[in-house]
Amino acid sequence: MPISVSVGLPAPRLFRCFRLAGVLFGTISLLTACGSGPAETTTSKPTKGATAAAAAPEMTEAAPLRVSVFLEYSGGMKGFVPRGGADKPPTEFQQRIGALITETQVNGAVAERKFYLCENAAPRPVKFDQMRDVVQGEVNQAALGTELPQMLEGILAMPQATQRVSVVISDFIYGPARKSDFSQLPNLIRTSIAPVSQQQLAVAVFGETSHFYGSYFPAVKTPMQKRTLNGEKVPYYVWVIGPPAQVARFAAEVFKNAPAQQAFFGLKATTPAFAPLLTKLTDPKLKSSGGTVYAENNGLTLNPSDDPVDFSVGLDLKGLPAAWQNSAFLAQHLQVRLPNGQASLLPNSVRPLTDDEQSGQPVLAPYTHVLRLRVSKLAAPTGTLSVSLPAPETPDWVAAWSTTNDNQPAPRTFGLDQVLTGVRQSYPTPLPAVFTVQLPLKNDK
Repeated sequence: MPISVSVGLPAPRLFRCFRLAGVLFGTISLLTACGSGPAETTTSKPTKGATAAAAAPEMTEAAPLRVSVFLEYSGGMKGFVPRGGADKPPTEFQQRIGALITETQVNGAVAERKFYLCENAAPRPVKFDQMRDVVQGEVNQAALGTELPQMLEGILAMPQATQRVSVVISDFIYGPARKSDFSQLPNLIRTSIAPVSQQQLAVAVFGETSHFYGSYFPAVKTPMQKRTLNGEKVPYYVWVIGPPAQVARFAAEVFKNAPAQQAFFGLKATTPAFAPLLTKLTDPKLKSSGGTVYAENNGLTLNPSDDPVDFSVGLDLKGLPAAWQNSAFLAQHLQVRLPNGQASLLPNSVRPLTDDEQSGQPVLAPYTHVLRLRVSKLAAPTGTLSVSLPAPETPDWVAAWSTTNDNQPAPRTFGLDQVLTGVRQSYPTPLPAVFTVQLPLKNDK
């Protein structure tokens, strides 16, 4: 279900448009936070019984992550990790995965980390140094590969797997011994990741390509069962599976500089802090409205009957994946709704708060982003404005990276779209919203 919160407004904040009601709650004036310009003349008064706004939300520290990293080390993966040297630059795989496992080892957000090699049996626990050696190419013999569904099933069958973040690194090439299994690929994947739907876990998929040296084993075995590559680029993937908020946090804080190819399924954020803010935080070039708005009874009282009412709100989105914190992404996907009324997100108004703003004004410290909303109509005496982030569906890059014949190596993976169809079918349609926050409104007629 979407996450919602009845907002408590941060203490003494002034909510204004160009003819904004000049109502100040509390004992400390925040007018100086608006900038160096003079205070604006007020045009209306709060209704009888208006009360002080609640204190700003306290910033709570998220629970530390417990992470298990699984690296498939089979003959088909060995080409990503050639033994290097001063005259041999590392492959993209070695750079990216080396950085990822190191960040998992040292990042303060991770309280416990375990490392495993996925070979032709159950995942084998190894020390961090041993996994780093494998990534550096310091292992001579790779094991026989495990078929993709069995590998995923074995990982999710590990003790406490559904309470941890499981990071799976593999080329995700599916070449079953029984050729009839190809026709059931989505169903096999869905069965292998059954705990995902049963425990309401999230799955994040990151795709990247890397130079590859050595034996390449395609899923389609004709005309050649294997090929020898000398630096051609082929894809590999990182899957992150676990409780939704933990997957989001791992993607935001640990998987630094993640590749552009990303897909998320079942991702939900913890309730973000959300509240109206001083309007002059937004771009001064934005056209202002002439309506009035002020804080009252843990909500906003406004009168949009003559002029639309604009105001800014703060959101704490640090728990989202880095790509979802991008202003362009948020502007495209955020939805604003107001039953019995009309509200919208103003174009070009979504932006991150700067470090100086967050550190210089304590009232802004709980938030990472600011956006500007417009209420053009409120027909009823009261209403509830909601801001939500619907979960995006499977992105277009998945189809572009899929192929039905991978015998000739290319930056595509056999049946990738079918694999992720199995993942997508593990969730309801439509996907639940990533978050929803709500703001009570009162019509000041």
